[in-house]
Amino acid sequence: MMLRIDLLPGLFGATIGDFDARSAGDAEIRQLFAALLRHRFIVLPDQSLSNAEYVAFARQWGRPVRLIARKNVDSEHPELIVQSNRQDTPPFLRNVANHWHCDSSYEEEVATTTMLYGIESPDRDGETLFADLVAAYDVLPPDERARYDKMRVRHGTSAATPLPDEQISHPSQLPEAFRQAIVLLDPVEQPLVRRHPQNGRKSLYGLGGSAFAITGLPQEEGARLILALRQHAAEPRFRAAYKLMPGDLLIWDNLSVMHRATPIEYSDAPGRRRLNYRISLKGLPGALEAIPTPTPEVTGVRGNA
Repeated sequence: MMLRIDLLPGLFGATIGDFDARSAGDAEIRQLFAALLRHRFIVLPDQSLSNAEYVAFARQWGRPVRLIARKNVDSEHPELIVQSNRQDTPPFLRNVANHWHCDSSYEEEVATTTMLYGIESPDRDGETLFADLVAAYDVLPPDERARYDKMRVRHGTSAATPLPDEQISHPSQLPEAFRQAIVLLDPVEQPLVRRHPQNGRKSLYGLGGSAFAITGLPQEEGARLILALRQHAAEPRFRAAYKLMPGDLLIWDNLSVMHRATPIEYSDAPGRRRLNYRISLKGLPGALEAIPTPTPEVTGVRGNA
């Protein structure tokens, strides 16, 4: 079967209509992955998944990431990260994803794909923002691209310098009881420019969250360059947004985009609650091994929002 793909009204992103994730086989995973490469993020609306079915679908895309903070994972399915805006959430754990980042950039092997499954959505707020790192790289002058192609960036857990509108909470700022539930990793190096293993496209990578220095540059100079590139990539001309709704399965390519949450009210009141389940994956779908990725059929017209 060919997927029914409709473009979202922003600069990139698409929805996949009439698709049941519970019955996805290798052929469907290949088509979904092709759509993901083309559109940066895709949404499968109207899903009805148990936790076990969600994990089983995610495992078709790679190896689940185990979160360094162990307090908000599902007890039965530790691959599944519970994200909510419960009113009893401590202030220092609120809006902790309100900064640009690529998932697991502070680990030696980074996440390639992330999924969010929506359970509850507030009447207002709760959007996820995306920035196209391929487009942000492509518009840079050739001499800058050649320079950045050779650079390597040092990453540590929540070690980046935040922009004025970002919130980054370093584990050292948390109470001792919460620090003990976090596995702190040694800093790692990642390329500033990464070539996608599937389509060969180059993109900037990991400009936020964990990026704190550039190898071979004085730390302050490297940090300034990282901030400047993050501001560049986050310009409106490279951005799109999506609000996760109940039953939505949102999937994005961590090697092509960076993302951030938007600030949200923490409340248990009806119409204000948000609950979703996140799974990040490493590696590539097994269905892609030695099999060409098909080009998906596209319907709809790209909007200008």
